[in-house]
Amino acid sequence: MSLKAVKTLHESVNLQGKLAVVTGGTSGIGKGIALRLAQANVSVTILGRDKTRGDAMVEEMKKLSPSAEHAFVPTDAFLLSASKQFASKFASTHKRLDYLVLSAGIATTQGFTPTPEGLDQKLAIHYFNRVGLIQELLPLLKSTAEEKDADVRVLSILSGGVHSPYEKFKTNFDLSDNYSIPNAANAAGFYNDLALDSLAKENPGITFVHAAPGFVNTNWGTEMPTLIRWAVRALQPLGRSIATCGEFMCSGLFDSQFKGGFQVMNQDGKPAKTTKLHTEEVRSEVWELTKAALAKARSSTGNSNS
Repeated sequence: MSLKAVKTLHESVNLQGKLAVVTGGTSGIGKGIALRLAQANVSVTILGRDKTRGDAMVEEMKKLSPSAEHAFVPTDAFLLSASKQFASKFASTHKRLDYLVLSAGIATTQGFTPTPEGLDQKLAIHYFNRVGLIQELLPLLKSTAEEKDADVRVLSILSGGVHSPYEKFKTNFDLSDNYSIPNAANAAGFYNDLALDSLAKENPGITFVHAAPGFVNTNWGTEMPTLIRWAVRALQPLGRSIATCGEFMCSGLFDSQFKGGFQVMNQDGKPAKTTKLHTEEVRSEVWELTKAALAKARSSTGNSNS
């Protein structure tokens, strides 16, 4: 579908009264999605690290929808404990949550680098803490989904339909052995598919979407070595703008074709496929391994989750 067609499809979308949480919403793809949601009159809470950029984003969103309530909350996207703290405070001050968008991420050449909770940084931000935040906000998502005409959705922006299966999940689930950049990328994408599918089966009133954004003109690769970063910067003008990406990615939140169950979406807002290793047996195995890994990480810092 062309950008013009998507804009035409979305131009009448007015979601006043709806609430969204967007991780990584101070820059890049998350910013593009947050601004598009604000344009649709959604009240948006963005999570990020930089307060200056966060406050500026709130002002930018207010210009798009002055009647909506926008906010920035500083948080650490690597830590399950930070997600628990945010979710607890958010649930105490909000009665609904219609959209949860997970877009925080990093691009580095580092090897296995554990967080204080023992999880690899890349897997933590691209997978484990995404699932962790979903779990923490599930009560609010579920109660919203029970309302008449509700359309609650969770959108994870990573590599839907693009990644390969990670075949060593049984023997090296957390990548603590035989770590590599391809393994980290494929494991995160593969696990996102399987976890979101599992969550959809457990929560039939909520839609879970895994999307791939394509090549976007952002500050992606800031943590990369200098030569690689320069090469990326040279190519970035060829990528989509964050506004264009945000329009396409919001198809996973706005469009009826993606409503219900677990969905995979490509960069053009079209349905995509899971890997050949995405079976019921593997889904169940990965989901159990995920829950065990999360429980271990939470217990390492006393961050229990009922």
